[in-house]
Amino acid sequence: MQNQYWKELYQLKTHIGFIERQLEKSEGIDRFFKIFLAITSSSSIGAWAIWNEYSWLWASIIAFSQVITAITPFLPYKSRIKAYSSLLNELEELMIRAEFKWHSISDGQLTPTEINIARFEIRAAKQKSLKKYVSTTVPTDGKLHEQAEESASVYLTNFYLT
Repeated sequence: MQNQYWKELYQLKTHIGFIERQLEKSEGIDRFFKIFLAITSSSSIGAWAIWNEYSWLWASIIAFSQVITAITPFLPYKSRIKAYSSLLNELEELMIRAEFKWHSISDGQLTPTEINIARFEIRAAKQKSLKKYVSTTVPTDGKLHEQAEESASVYLTNFYLT
């Protein structure tokens, strides 16, 4: 039973790492759009005079910025940032409680039934948090998931297996 709880702990830490990486990715995309729009809107008048020979290029950039401005409210990045941040806070709190419980489990203080209950409490709390903050599916990304697994492995090894 200890092994099953350990696997649940590992899965939770992996989910936390994956959501952290999805949050970073969404923040990066959102930041790019904001910077691009700020540059194109603030420099359009001055750049138009400078880029007189390349007016077609500048006109294309301005047109692209108008498209981004029009579609930005429909892109999921801003809502993902808020949802992922809140979800991350709850999952990290759950991880702290799960790690605290691990000490009792690893010391042999809990029965197999108590360990099983603790394991399913983690699973149920994680699912509740996902339903609360993520109304759609979280985008899959194999590379981010691999990074999250590696990070979870390193974390758990550093704090519990050395």
